[in-house]
Amino acid sequence: MQKPRPFWFLLNIYGWVVLLMSIVTAIVIRQAWIVLLGVIGFLLALLVDILGGHSLGRSGSIRLARAEQENRELRAEQARLLGAIRERDEKLASAQRLTAEADLQPKP
Repeated sequence: MQKPRPFWFLLNIYGWVVLLMSIVTAIVIRQAWIVLLGVIGFLLALLVDILGGHSLGRSGSIRLARAEQENRELRAEQARLLGAIRERDEKLASAQRLTAEADLQPKP
């Protein structure tokens, strides 16, 4: 079991960089509302981190990679099975056409 990491979001360096840049910008242009853009940027950096699976930690990232690989394998198997079903349906349709044509031909 994975140990809990309650403050993982504080370790996001990109979020801190965006927030610090917004604070510096707010000081330089003397507009305090710019800090809100930094907060939004910090949250976006966290969202990207979550979507990338980095917030899961090392073992969580490994499990995510394995699950993604298994998903790719299952999709490939599904495509193979669907191709086989299509092939079978085409063979059955051609066999039915041949029997229908044979039934329509006059018998001597």
